[in-house]
Amino acid sequence: MSGGHWVSFNAIPTAAHTIWGVIAGMILMNEWSPMKKVKTLLVAGIIGVVVGFAMDPWIPIIKRICTPSFVIASGGFAFIALAFSFWLIDIVKFRKGIKFFAIVGMNPLFIYLFAHLGGNELISKIYNPFVPLFFSWGGTLTIEIVVSCLVWFTLWYICYFFYKQKIFIRV
Repeated sequence: MSGGHWVSFNAIPTAAHTIWGVIAGMILMNEWSPMKKVKTLLVAGIIGVVVGFAMDPWIPIIKRICTPSFVIASGGFAFIALAFSFWLIDIVKFRKGIKFFAIVGMNPLFIYLFAHLGGNELISKIYNPFVPLFFSWGGTLTIEIVVSCLVWFTLWYICYFFYKQKIFIRV
């Protein structure tokens, strides 16, 4: 195993995750009615969850090594979440609070690379000396939760800053 607990053989399941995303994009860009898109995503998602969990006794669902059962079940859950989000936002037209999530969605490549190239650790090191001063009453778990929330908020705020400056990192 290499650092980070990844194994070299996870390239195939990782590619399968990407294929789930491509299929989702093809469904959403299709000329079908919005409800047919929701139904298709929902049915495919439910099938994915059922098949993934049905495989679990023989091929355990293990995220860290991206087992086939994990790829199928997690893809199914993603399709169900996408179906619900598409229905709520595009069909029901529920738009309250959407901008909060859209801000990160406008710079996904930046936030992914920043977080995975050490941005999380850097931000965490900035907060770590100060958080225990205010939250030591809650113990180690409380301190870790508060630091994690502050790191998450800071990452969001960086995306917000980029959004306001109209800076979008794209390939």
